[in-house]
Amino acid sequence: MARIKTIIVDDEPLARRGLKTLVERHAEFAVVAACADGREAIARISELKPDLVLLDIQMPEITGFDVLERLPPGVLPVVIFVTAYDEHAIRAFEMRALDYLLKPVSQKRFEEALERAAARVRDRQLAEYGATLLAAVADIQQGRDAPGSPDRKCRLERIMVRVGDAIQFVKVADIEWIEGADYYVTLHSGGKQFLYRESLKHLEARLDPTEFVRIHASAIVNLATVREIRRNLRGEYHVTLASGRRLPVSRRRKKELLDLGASRFGLKA
Repeated sequence: MARIKTIIVDDEPLARRGLKTLVERHAEFAVVAACADGREAIARISELKPDLVLLDIQMPEITGFDVLERLPPGVLPVVIFVTAYDEHAIRAFEMRALDYLLKPVSQKRFEEALERAAARVRDRQLAEYGATLLAAVADIQQGRDAPGSPDRKCRLERIMVRVGDAIQFVKVADIEWIEGADYYVTLHSGGKQFLYRESLKHLEARLDPTEFVRIHASAIVNLATVREIRRNLRGEYHVTLASGRRLPVSRRRKKELLDLGASRFGLKA
């Protein structure tokens, strides 16, 4: 596997040099940047996306905690806090730090922290590799064509989603409804919600059109879970799903819904 990209963040030059020396004794780690303040740290972490960050807490203007809170979504390295103050330990672990080292750091304690960090990073790398491999296998099994291809002979049966550090498969037949937002969708299934990175339009093209129907710009429902279609006095339609969730139906989507649901509900458009 690739070397573990490491960034050191400390406002004291001597501390930066000392940590760099300790890290570089291990061939599997590569120090890709050493930052003197929080502002520089945010920029370099966002740019280089390191595996590991050795992070001081008390720094002028922007603290180590501020650095983590200001990182862009999806950028979350393994973090070891290295600080002279012990009163921040609880907050550090609330922010999911792997370890908390007090200065001056003993070599033995530092070695233990690096060993744990290496194991955590390798676990992440294996999970990402496995996710990539599973995605490739799923694409082959599902007959997924290149994006934009109109000819899709095979329909989705399962959708692979990331839940924390794990990969789960959601059965399409178990999905009650799908909520769209920009380039992501939320799958509502079994009382749970799963975030999936794909546009609603693209996902719709991969679903069985006899089972799933778009009811408005940001929602697709599974017809098998529809318990009622109701029209109010203003002529507006709503569907009620098995979970009790009530969703509006846009005027332009009404006919398609009623046509597909006619056999199930005995309704006419």
